[in-house]
Amino acid sequence: MLNGYEISRNTAKKREEQKAVLISLEDEKSSKYYFEKLLADKKLTGEVIFAKHIGTDAESVLEAIVKHKREHPKIVYEKEWAVFDRDDNSKKQINSTIQRAKDLGVCIAISNEAYELWLLLHFEPLTRPTNRKDLNKKLNKYFLNYFGQDYNKSAQDVYALIIGFQNKAISNAKNLLLEQVRNHGELDPEKQNPL
Repeated sequence: MLNGYEISRNTAKKREEQKAVLISLEDEKSSKYYFEKLLADKKLTGEVIFAKHIGTDAESVLEAIVKHKREHPKIVYEKEWAVFDRDDNSKKQINSTIQRAKDLGVCIAISNEAYELWLLLHFEPLTRPTNRKDLNKKLNKYFLNYFGQDYNKSAQDVYALIIGFQNKAISNAKNLLLEQVRNHGELDPEKQNPL
């Protein structure tokens, strides 16, 4: 029994030491489904909390984190992430959101043009400027070819379908990031598409 007690005490201690991660997303479905499936698939430990959605623009995504922390002041977050697309946010909006996030200690993840860029990187490298229509068209082609169905942004099974291509996506994303830094010297979402 002493050994059982020690194990449970250590497990309880580990649970107490784990800190939460707070994530704010620009949408309520597609990227949240993806993150939930990713967390389950990777069997990540620790608590992940999604801030309540309050808007799709960059400023609103960041404000959701601020609001959540104000409403839950006792929770300690190891990391806080604001995840959004470049979309139709102006350069001023993006830059002010990035600066405010830095001031608040919030990490930013931006996809330029859209979330679908990350999905497309599972199938091909991408280096030329693109738009949402082209991304969706290419994704439809790959989804029909590999899975026999159209790409549906709101589908809950997107992660399960593309998980086998994840290493390729990571490699393509790293190469894209390196190319953007080589070409522009620094990362600027206004200038870099794709990113």
